[in-house]
Amino acid sequence: STVWSAPAGARLTPATPVTLTWTNPTGQTFAIRFAIDQDYMLTATQLVVNRGAAPVTVRPFALVNRTDKTASLDSFNVHSGPIGAFDGAVSFATNYTDVQEAGTVRNEGRTDWVGFTDVYWMSLLIPGKGPSDSDFRSLGNSFFRADLIYDPAIVGQGKQLVTTTRLFAGAKESAVLDRYEESGITNFGLAIDWGWFRWFEKPIFALLNALFKAVGNFGVAIILLTVIVRGIMFPVAQRQFASMAAMRAVQPKMKAIQDRYKDDKQQQQQEIMELYKKEKVNPLSGCLPIFLQIPIFFALYKVLILAIEMRHQPFALWIHDLSAPDPLHILNLFGLLPFTPPSFLAIGVLAVLLGITMYLQFRMNPTPMDPVQEQMFKLMPWIMMFIMAPFAAGLLIYWITSNILT
Repeated sequence: STVWSAPAGARLTPATPVTLTWTNPTGQTFAIRFAIDQDYMLTATQLVVNRGAAPVTVRPFALVNRTDKTASLDSFNVHSGPIGAFDGAVSFATNYTDVQEAGTVRNEGRTDWVGFTDVYWMSLLIPGKGPSDSDFRSLGNSFFRADLIYDPAIVGQGKQLVTTTRLFAGAKESAVLDRYEESGITNFGLAIDWGWFRWFEKPIFALLNALFKAVGNFGVAIILLTVIVRGIMFPVAQRQFASMAAMRAVQPKMKAIQDRYKDDKQQQQQEIMELYKKEKVNPLSGCLPIFLQIPIFFALYKVLILAIEMRHQPFALWIHDLSAPDPLHILNLFGLLPFTPPSFLAIGVLAVLLGITMYLQFRMNPTPMDPVQEQMFKLMPWIMMFIMAPFAAGLLIYWITSNILT
């Protein structure tokens, strides 16, 4: 309920901070100086001057509120909700439900920063010098608060106390967060939930960003990234193709061994292993490129759903947001029928192209000797078509391009 005073004509800009003041009846003058930078950081410098007749005890604090009504989805791979860095380690462990059930969740260790995050945005408090505690608190009715409370301090007669706290309120742009981290905010770049594979995801993100700046189209950048990745992996892929060709060549001999020892599975396996040694065939070498592509695929998946730089980036024709699923669905005749299919039936053009290219790629593999495995290989492309349909369009473009290059 305090009414603060501002200088006449005061206007907050990066070049012009604004100081608010208030003097209470007992002789203490309070001031808050607000400064803002070119990005998303607000610096609040709190000052109290004691001109009263006796020492006073004061306790600086900062609070940030949030409702979960408009929060992004908190999933197993992308955190949304309370967030903080404590003793140098970023914590994604607390969610809104935890706070609601507990009422108050106290944070252990030194608070480096604390607040709330969505997938693309966050509001965080960064403490200045001096001991402080922090917690997350439920205010009821789906409202929550992050508290940053400094230890009490005694301000003697004629003395003053200054406390500086920063508030970040804005987009989680990787370059901006890294720049703040370089300026001294511990692990600020890790507020983006890169996960365990950040050592690989951040280079993928940096390369994609560089390609995007060069060509001006993020879809084209994804295609170029795929060409680069497949180019780097070309020697390994060649070994895969050679292995597949060798496997196809020995299949008649394998079939003969299976027929000869169909009643003796142990002998059959021994004879097949001897055949592999004789023909110098390694059935596992064809799987190596697939395993090598898994971290690349996962890294691109995380980049597409995490990086705000990729949000709402168009490609061509009907693809206006590469971070969202294909908007055209076959079941509603690409939007001509007035209904939206459920997600597990929302098969778009890109998903169909993925299924077709995977089918053609699987045709390159040797036919499995086991009839059950053969049927599974025939069904796998169409199963993957359904599984991948709800994923980001950019991810499907990567996979389709990779299949075509294969």
